[in-house]
Amino acid sequence: MRKKVSRVAISMCAAASMVLSVVAPAMTVVAETTDEPVELTVWSWDKTMNGTTFEVADSLDDDVTVNFVEMSKADCLQKIHTVLASGVTDDLPDIVSISDLNAQGYLMSYPDAFLPMDDYINYDDFASYKKDMVSYDGVGYGVPYDTGVAALFYRTDYMEEIGVTDEDMQDLTWDEYLALGEKLKEKGHMLQTYNPNDIAEFQIMLQSTGKWFTDNDGNADFVNNDALKECYDVFKKLNESDFCQVVSDWTGFAGAINNGDVACVMRGSWITSTIMAGEDQSGKWKMAPIPKMSTEGATHYSNQGGSSWFVLKNSKNAEAAAKFLGKTFGGSVEMYDSLMKSNNIIGTYLPASDCEAVEAASDFFSGQQINKTLVEWEALIPSVNTGAFSAEAQSALLAVTPNILNGSDLDTELAAAEEQFNQTIQ
Repeated sequence: MRKKVSRVAISMCAAASMVLSVVAPAMTVVAETTDEPVELTVWSWDKTMNGTTFEVADSLDDDVTVNFVEMSKADCLQKIHTVLASGVTDDLPDIVSISDLNAQGYLMSYPDAFLPMDDYINYDDFASYKKDMVSYDGVGYGVPYDTGVAALFYRTDYMEEIGVTDEDMQDLTWDEYLALGEKLKEKGHMLQTYNPNDIAEFQIMLQSTGKWFTDNDGNADFVNNDALKECYDVFKKLNESDFCQVVSDWTGFAGAINNGDVACVMRGSWITSTIMAGEDQSGKWKMAPIPKMSTEGATHYSNQGGSSWFVLKNSKNAEAAAKFLGKTFGGSVEMYDSLMKSNNIIGTYLPASDCEAVEAASDFFSGQQINKTLVEWEALIPSVNTGAFSAEAQSALLAVTPNILNGSDLDTELAAAEEQFNQTIQ
């Protein structure tokens, strides 16, 4: 394997050789030469998770060096769409993150933009549901990455202040969870963050009941969806409460966690990297199942998010990028073991399910074996068909959400959202 040599180091060696040739002209200098590693540009979000992941992957392959370009998730997805729609092939990134719920839409819209990956990874080595999400027309295009097993992460010290034990957190309903808010507010703490323009928690709540935004045929399932109506009931209560930290973007969301403003965070397991960025809070967090809804079929288990890596076929170093992803994300148990130990990042690479880190206790999360627990919960998540239009469904709902929060009739607004959705996907 070739050794990585930085451009700075190469320049210094060249300068030293020039000096030697001046002071000792009769001396012949034989220098060892090495090829520079190929620079791969990655567009993604969440440096604490995805950036850390690529640092570990980069360290395992001396043939490449990774230039990780961070932007918000929304900006990243929009930028990919803009570039692909324009047909521009210059200065493309080599690797891009695409969230699983958006992947089918990109593959349908730009079938020739992504490099097929069947020759670089064995899809049987990954969770089957991830393969389905990153494949189109029988061809695999994405390299599966993380899972988003949902959990309720909470501050143990804040809960102790209001007399709530770890046992109390294990079987919460949504009403019981919301009731914690007023008690926490009296102690100077907020229950959680709240963004009126973000319905990410709907994904968690719906799948916990085995329901989704669309039905198995890809049609909107809004008006007759009792689980969705319960989501809006909870959302209105959060909106009207005085125990939520209102935020408008990722920076505010992460800041509320790391600054100690909120007692709880409900997200996919990928959020652990963000929580752990608050190093002074080590030993003050634990994990519990998500609250249970009242809708028929409800459970404490769900999924939120998850993403995969795609190689742009027309990028400068597409083949090198594909080989790199195959070697690391598609072939290195060592990489996944390292990520689980350091950041509790759980992938969907099946050979890594028995690695040492699965059993490890987390000092940050008060000695809990959170990796082991998340893997166990993953098997209990209700299965749903997310289809190809989840993003469009959520956009249609977001458009009517302000009206719902302001008291407009829920059924009327959901019907309007269904009509908007149908127009969008025609």
